[in-house]
Amino acid sequence: MWLFRSSLFLLAYAGINIYTGVRIFTLVKYFFPSFRAFVFWPLFILFCYSFVFVMLLRFSWLRPFRQTIMNSLPVLFYLFSTLLVLDAARFVLQRLGRIPYAPVYSAAVTGIAIILALLVMVYGVFHARNIYTTQYTVTLNKSEGGLPPLRIVLVSDTHIGTAVGQKWIANVVDAINKANPDMICIAGDIFDNDIGAVRNLEGIAEELRRLNAPMGVYACPGNHDVDRLSLRGEGGTDRIRDFLKTANIEFLQDEVVVVANPPGTEGNQLANNIHLIGRKDARPIGIRGERKTAVELADGLDRNKPLIFLDHQPVDFPAEEEAGADLILSGHTHKGQFFPGNVFTRQIFKNAGAVHYGHWKGRSAQGVVSSGAGVWGPPIRVATRSEIAVIDITFGE
Repeated sequence: MWLFRSSLFLLAYAGINIYTGVRIFTLVKYFFPSFRAFVFWPLFILFCYSFVFVMLLRFSWLRPFRQTIMNSLPVLFYLFSTLLVLDAARFVLQRLGRIPYAPVYSAAVTGIAIILALLVMVYGVFHARNIYTTQYTVTLNKSEGGLPPLRIVLVSDTHIGTAVGQKWIANVVDAINKANPDMICIAGDIFDNDIGAVRNLEGIAEELRRLNAPMGVYACPGNHDVDRLSLRGEGGTDRIRDFLKTANIEFLQDEVVVVANPPGTEGNQLANNIHLIGRKDARPIGIRGERKTAVELADGLDRNKPLIFLDHQPVDFPAEEEAGADLILSGHTHKGQFFPGNVFTRQIFKNAGAVHYGHWKGRSAQGVVSSGAGVWGPPIRVATRSEIAVIDITFGE
């Protein structure tokens, strides 16, 4: 099935490239009649598949160009989509006799499509850098002890690396602190595959140390949280864990903590009354080994206390619910990041028994999936947004 779907995607992508390439070449020939196909097509094919090359080839000199090159995929999609719509309109107008069959109209359609596609890309780049706040209200059926309300800020998928740097993280931290959280949960993909690619690691740590939450800051790993210099090149999380420790963030890898107030903030009834389970990622890139099951992690815990799972990918919600979870916090999906990605992620995570974004309600558990505060691949967002999620929790019957 995977091979069949991959073949369909490759065929569809090749068709998109051929259609778009023919139209662009026709436009170029309209203005430069002597331009040759043997010059155009190799350059165009290289552009179409440049994102594949940059993902496979991990040369250090490619790092500064990686994000720009990754833009080729959305550019091609939006150019193709716009061409398709405008060509359909041109065909109808010509059949109705409103405009003549002339090369100038074909060239004009292609030129307009290029301009519109570039405008969408410019919008997507700037839109991605705005950090929005999404509010959720959740009631958990754990009333023993008369627990007061709790505010958790969920942030995920910062993807610190070549595209997301200190200024971006500073904006994320400002948005989080403005929400006045009791506790902060970071649901993985803190880094974008390579901690060594971060230009100002100490500056990032300085920004993260500004996070203010009396009940602590906790994180779990995501599939991209892999230090490729660890474990003899097989990938690991050692340097990521050590870095987060310097930023006062507790990194949970298949670990359980009983959330307690730090010194000087005693008196909160929630202290020592919440179990937080931070899971390893379900499918980490380049790391071997299994993670513990949800049941294994929850075994022996006091079920009278709220049980919160922090799990990067929303692919195990039903099992975590069976293990006794009251609340599950995830990211990973980016809500597709740019249209039409959200169409596909919606179905993928629905099939996994969860949601690709927003508030999930099971039989006894609830979950929140964030679209993330950063970007992966093309540094754009279209029909999605970069966000933090503010979750106001009350406890009752």
